Amino acid sequence: MHEIEFLKVIVVIFGLASLVIFIFNKLKLPSVIGFLLTGIIAGPYALGLISNLDIIDVLAEIGVILLLFIIGMEFSIRKLMKIRNIVFIGGMLQVGITILVVMGILHFFTHVPYNQAVFIGFLVALSSTAIILKVLQEKDQVETHHGKISLGILIFQDLIIVPMMLFIPFLSGESSSVGSELLFLLVKSITLLGVTFVFARWVIPYVLHKIAISNSQELFLIAIIVIGFAIASFSAWLGLSLALGAFLAGLAISESSYSYQAIGNIIPFRDVFASFFFVSIGMLLDLHFFIDNWITIVTITIILITLKSIIIGIVSFVLGYPFRIAFRSGLILSQIGEFSFILAKMGLSKQLIDNHFYQIFLAVAILSMSVTPVFIIFSKPITTFFEKIPMPLIIRNGLKKLPKQHIPKLSGHTVLVGTSQYTSLMRSMELANIPFVIIDTDADLVRDMQKQGINAVYGDAQYKSVLEEASVKDASSMLLYVEGTSHKATIIKTAKTLNPKLHTVVRTRYIDDLEYLYEVGADDVIPIEFEAFLEMFSRALNHYLIPNIEIERLLAKIRANGYKAFRSNGEKGKAVKLSIPDFEINTMTIHKDSLAYNKSIKELDLRNKTGISILAIKRQDELHTNPSADFVLKGDDIIYTLGDHYNATCLNEIFKHG
Repeated sequence: MHEIEFLKVIVVIFGLASLVIFIFNKLKLPSVIGFLLTGIIAGPYALGLISNLDIIDVLAEIGVILLLFIIGMEFSIRKLMKIRNIVFIGGMLQVGITILVVMGILHFFTHVPYNQAVFIGFLVALSSTAIILKVLQEKDQVETHHGKISLGILIFQDLIIVPMMLFIPFLSGESSSVGSELLFLLVKSITLLGVTFVFARWVIPYVLHKIAISNSQELFLIAIIVIGFAIASFSAWLGLSLALGAFLAGLAISESSYSYQAIGNIIPFRDVFASFFFVSIGMLLDLHFFIDNWITIVTITIILITLKSIIIGIVSFVLGYPFRIAFRSGLILSQIGEFSFILAKMGLSKQLIDNHFYQIFLAVAILSMSVTPVFIIFSKPITTFFEKIPMPLIIRNGLKKLPKQHIPKLSGHTVLVGTSQYTSLMRSMELANIPFVIIDTDADLVRDMQKQGINAVYGDAQYKSVLEEASVKDASSMLLYVEGTSHKATIIKTAKTLNPKLHTVVRTRYIDDLEYLYEVGADDVIPIEFEAFLEMFSRALNHYLIPNIEIERLLAKIRANGYKAFRSNGEKGKAVKLSIPDFEINTMTIHKDSLAYNKSIKELDLRNKTGISILAIKRQDELHTNPSADFVLKGDDIIYTLGDHYNATCLNEIFKHG
């Protein structure tokens, strides 16, 4: 009976989720909200299609483990060290300030006891790792400044969840030895880190290498899952969180050379089980309670989002980031986190909160989570709107001061704008002896470049003062690597105002941005998704032995038409007809029992009988090109032929097997 109930849960969730996600994709809404809505509809407070929530809880727990496991694999120790200031300083400030502010508001304005106020501060301080990182990864924003801030603070929140759980008995009055328990926690944490380090340094690379050389994909996948769940289980056995163990397991695998293969194997399972997590959260929402108290719930949600946005914005500002990045980071991290649900259940059992507050918390948390994907997607235009408000320059430009670098008087140089990795581009510029100046909003990156003697300017390129510092007036060209179509347009307009002759090259992700960017003044727009397609298309045409000049002519025609050649928009254009030859180059091996053994090329007469020509013959380590008609074929000779595919394939079989 239990098996039937389990299958019913799977069918209902996937069936309903398929319909909801299909509609959401048509409306171009985030799938995360669709999963939350699926849970609300199928849950006990709506249609009641699922009554056994224990199965959902188990599947959701697996989803969280796999999600953090993937995050750990995609995030190496080197990356963690690069954002250590965000993790430890930013994370500590965000959590600490949030708890203090929430405690002060609740205690002094609503007279909530200190212990309950601190506990509610715990709930508010955490943000949703699952939702934020899922949407950031879907939108390819993890490596942006706001993505790094979000990731760094989320990592600290995931680390602090365990001390919070240990502190709850002390807040409820059940324990007075919080010091010894925290010391015990430190010992367990060091033990977990030590075991993970040993696995990452010696065990995992050895095991994965032995499995990889067996060429068994099934065995490799099983080994990855075993490693992840083993370290996660060890973490739980120590009294720490499964999620923390899963993250450390992924971090351990990321240090091996097999991390990318592991990620590819795990991602499909991650997506499936992560959907159960979002569905399980939606099932907790009592629609009747929400309808009866919707004014209170919406008001608290607005206050929560505003409060967290301000606090995280201030923390980002203290870390040195300008208003644009700080405000955007605050929007992204302004919701309640999934681990707050675990704390809330503990608080309810310890009587730190009552059932009425628990229901309000659930409604506010789900509502704040639901708007998070919208905030991430539209954070750029929202930030642009608020950025127009008059504010002191120190807030607009950030707190971090950089040494004033003297940019030499340049002329005919190139200005590089954006946050991409510049190494390859800089080397190319240096090889071509082209002078360049870099503009970036990453203060640490700019400082490092300045120390290396690279011409780098800190600031946002949409401001004239920043562009003037980079001598845009005398520049020959500008390459834009920034994100956000509107942001690119603003930079182009400002730069063209200073230098109308400036040749601007813009990288964009989508073809739909082309016409708009050309309208605002871009000279060349490179849509990376289409350029990747053109490169693949070019390689395919090369395989058919089409002359390079004909391939280049076709690609030039596509680009000259503004990448419209393959759009089905009703426009008429002259088609390009390619003459694809019906032959290819093949490789054949001569067997001692074949009809070609000990015969000369003249005796075989392949060209007249089959239409196949012999281009070259390899005998041991010697290659004979354009062999004469008297050349005699021997066993194990490798011959390279040009001709019809079918005849060549048949002939190859005869030469190999006799």
